[in-house]
Amino acid sequence: MKFRATFGSAAQLTKLVVMLDKLAESCAVHLTADIVSFQLPPSASGGVQVAAELAQRSIFLDHRIESRAENNRITFFVKLTNLARALRSCSRTQSERVQVKLTKKMNGQPTLTFEIQLSDAQVQVLHDVPIRIVQDPAELQPYSEPEYSAAAEAISVVLPQQDVRGLRNVVERMRVFSEYVLLTASDGRAAGTGVAAAGDRNAKLKLQVEKDNLVEISTTYRGLDSVQLPSSDDDQHGDHISSPRPALESCARVEIKRLARALQSLVASDIKMHSAICCILPECALILKVFLPSADEVGNQPSFVVFYFPVQL
Repeated sequence: MKFRATFGSAAQLTKLVVMLDKLAESCAVHLTADIVSFQLPPSASGGVQVAAELAQRSIFLDHRIESRAENNRITFFVKLTNLARALRSCSRTQSERVQVKLTKKMNGQPTLTFEIQLSDAQVQVLHDVPIRIVQDPAELQPYSEPEYSAAAEAISVVLPQQDVRGLRNVVERMRVFSEYVLLTASDGRAAGTGVAAAGDRNAKLKLQVEKDNLVEISTTYRGLDSVQLPSSDDDQHGDHISSPRPALESCARVEIKRLARALQSLVASDIKMHSAICCILPECALILKVFLPSADEVGNQPSFVVFYFPVQL
């Protein structure tokens, strides 16, 4: 089992790990030839499942990985505070070269070793981050991303990055009124046709809270794009154009402090965002998938972080 890589820029990875560190103490990390991914279980992140994925090309100038595991994969557990501390050092120092490699210490402890070659002196700074290699796949069961059966009824709308940041402020203000927030997404299909025309930007996302049945506060994001998902019948026939359906709305009531915590971690880490998809599965989940800018234009491998919020029935 071997892994060695040279950083192009550690900034985006550092911000991602800092964000995850605000949500949980440790996480599972998967390294493959194409991606670096992180997974947080609901039990460790306040009931919200979190997964993130970065394209290797957007982080490293070059990398090498060798593993006997399926898909040439290396999986381990790591404390996020230790990893964030090492990455901060990689990002802040004026370095000529920064490398990371998988090593084993004299006591047999597997470690991620960060080697920072300073540009203004013949000095090398080392950061050792202890990890625990996953030996039993059953250990990863709590980290597996959930699967839902209500996908056919899901409504997904696209939020520009400025709206994702603004959403944090809206949710923070709503927290003082209620423990829960009701999110309603409509896909903006034209009346009588059941089809959302491309470029119409008619989709909407509404957030609403109530207090003692006396006060109601709502905020609506209008002029959004919607994401049309194929139905199960379409998938079986390889046809990705859904048959016409009436205009749809989907609602989900989620615990507002969970949503606020996730949005706060995104904004406070100053991570660069491109856009986000807010997907509502009735009586199942609210899914917020935030896309990150990626330098992997050749492989077209997207980078993202996704939050799975349980709903209050």
